[in-house]
Amino acid sequence: MSQAETPSSCLALDEDLLFEPHRIVEPSSWAGHVPFGAWLVAKHAPRRLVELGTHTGFSFSAFCQTVQTKGLDTECYAVDTWQGDEHAGRYSDTIFEELSAYHDKRYAGFSRLLRMTFDDALAYFSEGSVDLLHIDGLHTYDAVRHDFETWLPKLSDRGIVLFHDTNVRERGFGVWQLWEELSGRYPHIAFDHSNGLGVLLVGSEIGESVHALAKCYAERPAWVRGLFAQLGGRIENECEIRRLRPLNEARGRALEEREEMLILRDNAIAELQSALGRQERHANDLARQEEATRQQLEASRSSQQQLQRDHDELKQAFESLQQQHQQVLGSNSWKLTQPLRTLMSRLSNSRS
Repeated sequence: MSQAETPSSCLALDEDLLFEPHRIVEPSSWAGHVPFGAWLVAKHAPRRLVELGTHTGFSFSAFCQTVQTKGLDTECYAVDTWQGDEHAGRYSDTIFEELSAYHDKRYAGFSRLLRMTFDDALAYFSEGSVDLLHIDGLHTYDAVRHDFETWLPKLSDRGIVLFHDTNVRERGFGVWQLWEELSGRYPHIAFDHSNGLGVLLVGSEIGESVHALAKCYAERPAWVRGLFAQLGGRIENECEIRRLRPLNEARGRALEEREEMLILRDNAIAELQSALGRQERHANDLARQEEATRQQLEASRSSQQQLQRDHDELKQAFESLQQQHQQVLGSNSWKLTQPLRTLMSRLSNSRS
């Protein structure tokens, strides 16, 4: 395709690109590929779709939803032990039970969950019967190579294989290594977002829409990658919103509790301030009473001192009078007048 040619000429912009998944769960590393996965199922219309490694069912639920929405004549199979592995981690039966309850209620008419190993499931599929194979199990190089090679005979002449996590190069992931080997042997499309997704066109009878997209990718890979990365970004954002919602709700509850605590604190502070005011007023009243009592005591002390001084003065005056009286009694004049006082006393008594 020339630079002047419109890229959209290789990809019809229709509703299949605007797919909205009903089931959004963790882990959400497949979220960014949901629009492409839905578009691929809608356009490729596989007669039989097999997913190896389903976990919580994010991708498989999107595939089934597309089959149901588009009314496709597709058989869907999810193969997994639902016990986990060294990359997905180990998990309880709750994962399978939740997925099974969701899946069976909606898609049991055309889809089945096969709880077994990938190798055990081989016996249930004839050669050349699988149009779309999604490999997303243990991600070591040896494991994913084994999955591809053992399932390769099961692919039809319309066979397409999806490899997830082609852009993860840590924790022993080796999908990228196998992808480098296979992408040089088959037509393909590769996406780097959401941990990477490799689309391997193995069959010789690939439909027109998918073939046109592969041709467009070969000529303008950045445009195709950018388009589906943007489309997948909507789903990734929704996953992030859902992931953060409980945290935001918890944060909201924490803020409400904090606000209530602040109100209680402010009320307590106001009550303490009021109590402190009352205590200050009471203390002031006591201080005034104490001052009044002190003044009264001071006045009483002053009065007592004055009384003591008066008493001392009277005592001195009395002692002075006693001295004068004694002086009078001991004086010669008092002694010389004694007969006269006696006579006067007798005369007074006789008149009585």
